[in-house]
Amino acid sequence: MSDKIPGFRGKSIAQVQADCFGRDLPKADGVFSYRSAGLNSPAGTVVLFQFQARIIASAVLLGDEKFKSPRAGRRGRLHFDPSSIRTFDPLDLAAMRRIWPGIRPFGQVKQMLNPTLYAKFRRAARPVAAGISD
Repeated sequence: MSDKIPGFRGKSIAQVQADCFGRDLPKADGVFSYRSAGLNSPAGTVVLFQFQARIIASAVLLGDEKFKSPRAGRRGRLHFDPSSIRTFDPLDLAAMRRIWPGIRPFGQVKQMLNPTLYAKFRRAARPVAAGISD
């Protein structure tokens, strides 16, 4: 997610957490339409979302529905388990490297992280006080 695209411009991390993960994604039953590229990950993968160089939310992927041809400017839809959506105090790259030392810098990059360290991440990712939590 980028603060340079419509819908995210001028928003704070807290606004994105509340609007996107607290309202819009659950209201859409966990469906997120994407413009360019989906994910090449199996169902059950935990997806971490970043905004403004911070990891701000997570959700469990149910599947990636790629369209044969674009629909309304979208190339597909990601399906997430709505009950798995979590927001937490933002974690910067330094905090993430304490969990996953080999993590690459944030940006428009998708990367696979060692799932055996996920429990350590969950301990570090404190739920947002007014947001969605465990």
